[in-house]
This record gives sequence, structure tokens and C-alpha cells, in this order.
Amino acid sequence: MKRSITYKSVPVKNVSLRFLKTVACRSTIYVGIDIGKRKLYVSVRWTPPRSKAVVHEHPWFVENTGEIPLLIAKLRKIASQNKLIVGIESTGTYGDPLRQALSDVGLVVHQVRTKTTHDYAEIFDGVPSQHDGKDAAIIAELVSQGKSTLWPYESQDETENEIQYLTKKMIDRHEEIERQRGKLEGLLARYWPEITSILTLTSMTLLKLLRYYGGPGALFADKESILNIRKFSCGRTSEEKSKEIRDAAKQTCGVRQGVWDLQTCKDIAIRMLELYKQSSSCKKRLKALIEQSRVSLQRMSKVLGVGTASVVWCRIGDPKRYHCSDAWIKAMGLNLVERSSGEYQSNHHISKRGDSETRRWLYMSSLRWVQKSPVKEWYQRKKLRTGRKIPGEENKVTGGRAVVAVMRKLMKGLWHALVHDTPFDPEKLFFKEGSRRKDVTPGRPRQKRHIALQVSKKVF
Repeated sequence: MKRSITYKSVPVKNVSLRFLKTVACRSTIYVGIDIGKRKLYVSVRWTPPRSKAVVHEHPWFVENTGEIPLLIAKLRKIASQNKLIVGIESTGTYGDPLRQALSDVGLVVHQVRTKTTHDYAEIFDGVPSQHDGKDAAIIAELVSQGKSTLWPYESQDETENEIQYLTKKMIDRHEEIERQRGKLEGLLARYWPEITSILTLTSMTLLKLLRYYGGPGALFADKESILNIRKFSCGRTSEEKSKEIRDAAKQTCGVRQGVWDLQTCKDIAIRMLELYKQSSSCKKRLKALIEQSRVSLQRMSKVLGVGTASVVWCRIGDPKRYHCSDAWIKAMGLNLVERSSGEYQSNHHISKRGDSETRRWLYMSSLRWVQKSPVKEWYQRKKLRTGRKIPGEENKVTGGRAVVAVMRKLMKGLWHALVHDTPFDPEKLFFKEGSRRKDVTPGRPRQKRHIALQVSKKVF
């Protein structure tokens, strides 16, 4: 619909609330607030009595956070005469002080998604452009149409706050580990390229060797290097492999290292070992806290692991807050979408319109699941159906799509187990070949088929 609306804003301190005299008593007034770092824009939407026309007041602009008490006082005055619903766009942390202040005085707060506001811009007034005053009016309009969800500010207890803190710290440590690993890979490609075919970059033995020696030259010069290799690996590296590492140091084609080149490799190895230690301590503490936390988080950690469960819980939220499993996986960006136009029709793929950090941790957790039965057999069959052939290698296909399918299946099954308070059984999710019931018609629910049989018996 096309509207004629004035978006010229006025300071909140100059607002007189004269429009309340023309508003019918006990009618509902909707307020939309667009939140910025420095300013808030507020739009009030109301309907005059005996009229179907909708009125949007001039947007108010409010200094964030200095004039929030003044805004709260005016909203409370409106709420004293009429039912008031405040809508806020889902933003970062800039809106938390306002949301807390609104909840403290008992005002109803709703959330409107940013994508919904963006898509409604042209429908609202016929112009696709967006600016602060218009966004505030759109939010108020969407709240009046029921396109919002209740969003009160809820303070967490100390246990959940500590879980949030440790989870963020653990994620930061893993991100820094990835950065340091990239630096280390570049240095080893220059000074010791042979070692990465023997030990992986995530090997603790490799990091301890680099911390002690710094490079291949110092390792080969040490007569007790084989004993040190076995010592650093806690006896897990065989003597043959230890000799292979020493031979690689002797016959390396890498660039000769100087004093500061050695020190650079040592510094990176020391930093990575310290990061791994901090991440491990975070996981140990999280494990202890989860045992004292909610039952849903405890059960989730048994399926996904302590680290992944903490990330999902803190960044996506309690699965019981979502009305269905599809809504839960959509918040992670794991919902299937397609892009079609004319004769072109793409394959189904995940939307990735969700938290990327959660997907990364879930992917690593799924890689552990595909190594054990019954997920392993299901994964192999799915891999053959959906994987792409690897060039130059016969009978080998990629397994990325199959791993994503395992992620989706795990999260859907976990949602049903947690919400309906039933045990999580991977046997029900990842059925074996030929284990489906023969009396169920493919593509038709079993209950509907029985109803059809009963109807046919009555007819004949």
C-alpha cells in the first residue's frame, strides 16, 4: 500500500503528547524504535476512533543513552491511558540498555527481525529506500500486524553468565589458534617442508619440538633428538617414526634458518601450546558448570560434546524456545533453500543465514559422529548419492554434503529429544539399509494409509 508519511524527526524533549486527546481510551498504540549507536528514532502508530485510517506521528529522535529516561517517562504516560506495545529491531548490544529499562518499568517489548523490516520497505510507502525514521515506522506497522515476537530483557544467573564468558573465551582461543596455525604453515613451508607429511600442524609433538629446537637444523644437531621426540609424544611415537622425523631434518630442502628465524618458530609454537592449554581449561570448567546447569544443556553436551553444546546454547539459545525443529535449524542457517529462475533450477543447499560459528563447531562434532556406527553406514550411503567425484582419483567422492546432512539430522533429532523429553537414539535417526517398514507406503504417512483402508472397507 502507498502511504503519505512525513519522516521529519523532532527531539523527544519537545514532544507534548497532544495526540492522546484524540486517541480512544483503551485502544492499542504501537511504538517502533530504530536503534543506532548515538541516536534512537521512535515512531508512534495509532488509529483514530471511528476511522480506519492509520496515523504515524512524526518520528522522535532520542540521544542514546542520555535521553532514555525521558523517553521511558513519555512511554509510561501513554501506557497509563492505553495499551502500549513497543517494537525493537533485532540489533547488537546498542539496544540492551533501552530493552532493560523498558522491561524494568513493565512495558511490553517485541522484537522485529531486520530482514522483515528490509523486505517491507517498498510495501510500506512504495519506495524501496530505508532510513532511520522510516524504519521506526515500519517496525511499528509490523508489530501491529503480528509480525513480531515477545522479547523481554531477562537477566541471567551467575552460572549462565560464567558459561557465556567461558564459551566466548574458548571461541576466541580457537580463532587465534587458526591464525597462528596459518603462520606456522607458512614458516614450515619455507624452513622444513618435509615435516608436514609426517606430523600434522595440530600435532602436540610437532609444537613441542618447535618450542624446544625451533627448526630442523638444531634437531639434527642434537644427538638425543630421538629420545626427545619420544619424550615429547609421551611414548606414542614409535622409534621408526622418530628416526623418520630426524632423517627429514637431515635431508630437508628448506631455507637455512638464522637466529631470529628460529626464535620466530619458537614463539609461535609457545603461543599455540598456551592457547591449547587455555582452551582445555575452559572446557574442563564448562563441563563442571554444565553439570550444575539446566537438564537440556546437560543432555545436549552428551550428544555434541561440551564445547559444541556450549556454543549452540549460548549463540542459538534453548531449543525449547523454538516452536519446531525447522525453526531451530533455521537459526543456525541449516535450512534448505533453492534458487530458481526461468528454466534454471538449482539444487537444494543450506541458506547459511544463521550463526556461522555454530555451524563450524557443529561440523567438527559431526565429523566425530561419522566415524562410528550407525552414523558411519548412513554417511557412506549418503556420500555416494550426493558427493562429487574427485578429479584424478577413481571411486572417490567428496563428503562435505553428507556431513551437512548428518548435522541437520542430528540437530532435528536432538530438538525432538530435548523438547519431548525422550532419550536421544541415533538408531532411529540413522536407519540401516533395508530397515524401513514394508507396510508403509513411501511418501505417505502410515496413519493416513490406515484411514484410507478403513474408508475403502466401508464403501465396498
